[in-house]
Parts: sequence; structure tokens; C-alpha cells
Amino acid sequence: MAGAEEQEYREQIRKGLDGAFERAGRDVERLDPANARIVVFSDHHRGAGDQADDFRRCEHAYTTALGWYLEQGYRLFLLGDTEELWEERPEQPLTRYRDVLALEAEFRTRGGGLERFWGNHDDAWGDAGQVRKHLQPHVGGPLTVREGLRMRVPRAGREDATLFFVHGHQGTTESDKLGRVSRLFVRHVWRPIQRKTGYSATTPASDHVLRAKHGRAMFAWSAGRAGIGSGTVLIAGHTHQPVFAGSQPDPPPTRPVAELRGAIEAARAAGDAAKAGALRAELEYARTATRRPDRATVVQPPCYFNTGCCSFPDGDVTGLEIADGEIRLVRWPANLREAPRTADGNLDAEARILARASLDEVLGAVSAPSDARIEQREIVPPGA
Repeated sequence: MAGAEEQEYREQIRKGLDGAFERAGRDVERLDPANARIVVFSDHHRGAGDQADDFRRCEHAYTTALGWYLEQGYRLFLLGDTEELWEERPEQPLTRYRDVLALEAEFRTRGGGLERFWGNHDDAWGDAGQVRKHLQPHVGGPLTVREGLRMRVPRAGREDATLFFVHGHQGTTESDKLGRVSRLFVRHVWRPIQRKTGYSATTPASDHVLRAKHGRAMFAWSAGRAGIGSGTVLIAGHTHQPVFAGSQPDPPPTRPVAELRGAIEAARAAGDAAKAGALRAELEYARTATRRPDRATVVQPPCYFNTGCCSFPDGDVTGLEIADGEIRLVRWPANLREAPRTADGNLDAEARILARASLDEVLGAVSAPSDARIEQREIVPPGA
């Protein structure tokens, strides 16, 4: 049971998301799950290319991903905070990343299309005049930047379900209600510090308590709509934390500690130092994973998905795909050497998929009222 303070926060977020949902109702699209091919990225925070630029490490991974999606005919959704306009003037990131913008714009002519949304850090794009003045020249023509988009998904013999795409900052005090004050602080206090140190942090991604609370608030909003049988799935960004339905990452790729210890002793006895070394490496991974386990966010019903971001400090990017009747969480690595290859030497694109689920099953689950829950689970080696 959430405390009074968190209940108040959830109510604040509910009102913000309700408003965005209603405004998006003016233009509802129909989605055909069998033919849809959509990839969703968010929270690039593209800056001026200096140490205050959170995207600079991720450009390689991001453009690699776009090249693949472009040739596959995907429609590209940029779900907000694409440019970092709290720190920079519009022309700084737009000029620095003109080649990336040109690649994104190619989705308008050769791919499945380009859709842009505005978030709190690029809320200037909520002003059509600013879009025409600054952004349109870089994307090759007229462009509408949305706050939110509702997609109606027909379901045979059942009530239609809805996918709702929105950045996810709506209703927050520091990002929505006090956005102007927050922007001044980031530009005049935080940016000089970041340029000197290169430290990467954006609220709420740097604040684990707030991040978890905000994720729970967005889940509560969507679960509330599912609870009344509306069948709404929220797809957001903002927190920089990937969330994928009710699934969780695979356990660490290690065997039980006791099994590994026995195997190491056997390898030593046989004089096989190479095998003993490989087993010891796996053992130490298992021990570390037990001391410092990964954590997965589990939600039920699966009504809230989060893209993660394109500004991770290690240069990786994460996003969501809706294609082939599935919804998928994907990761593209910063270093191409990490990407597996197929037998013919090409990139193994299947390796990008971290988690997947049938879209029809997800929509069926959110259309059937159930008890809502969200929790963090520790992922540890077997037998730990």
C-alpha cells in the first residue's frame, strides 16, 4: 500500500497523464498488429558535442540501429527529450547532429515514416512556430511534433484496445509545473559542472528513489485504466529505466556456485589450467552476482512499457519495437565488436532482442481487470 505522500504524487501524475490522453484523443490512429513495424526511442538528450552532451557516447549505437530499421521499413518514433534544450539553444544540437537528423529524416522517404514527440527537456517543440523555425529545415519539410498519440488496436470479437505513446513527464513538479525554473538551474548551474567533469546524470534517471516512484505512478495510471476494462497500454520514456511488461531478464548466465567449485577442483586435478581458469572466471561472476544482484521491475497487468534511453553512460541504447505481432525490448551496443555475427559475417540482428511478448496476449491481459502490482525482483544465480 502506497503511503500518503506517494498517493499524492500518483494523483498528480494521473491528472497530468489524463490531460495528455484527452488531448491525444483528437487524432486517434488505427494499428494493424499484423503489419505494423514501429521502433520507439527516447531520451537522447542531444547537446553540443561537449562533455555536457549525454548523447555523444551513444551516437555509434543509435545510428547503427537506425540503419537496420530503415532498411527493414520501420516507422521511427522519437518519444521526447530528443534534443537537450534545457542546456542548449536549439541550433547547437541541431547543427552538431545534422547527420543524425538527416538519417532520421530518411524514414520519411524510404522508411515507414517519422513521428516526433516533445518531452520536458525539448518542450520548445510543443510550439509549432519553434518547430518551423528550427527543426523543419533539418528534416526536409513540414513536421508536427506531438505531445501524445493514441493508437486503437482492433481485436476480433473483443473491445478495441489502445496504445498510448507519450514522453511521461506530465504532472511532475520539476519537469512540468516548474519546468522554467528547472531549465534555468540546468542551464546555468548543472551544465557548467557537467562540462568540467563529464558526469552524466539527468533527473529522474540519477535519482533511484524518484525514478522508482515515478515508474510506479505511471504504472498506476495505466493499471487504473486497465482496471476499468479500457485496455490501455502506456508506452513512455522519461525515467531512462527500461520496463517491459511483466517479464524479467534472464538469470545471470552462470551455474550454481557449488557446482562450479566442484568443476574447478576436477579441472585442477586433471591438470587442465585452461578449463580451471574459465570455470574460475564464471565462479567469480556468480559470486559477484550474488553479492550485487541485478534487479528487474515486474508489473501486472503488463500495461506499462518504458523505452529506457539513448543516453546511457556506457554508450548502449535501448528501445521498444512493435512488429510481427509482438512487442519487444531491444538493446544496441556502443561497440560493434560486441554484436554477434551470422555465419555469413553479417550482424546478427536477433541479438538485439532482450525480451519479447505477443502483443495480442498483452492487450488481452490489460483488457481483463485484475489486481495490479509492481515490484522489484533480484536476479541471482541458481542456488544462491
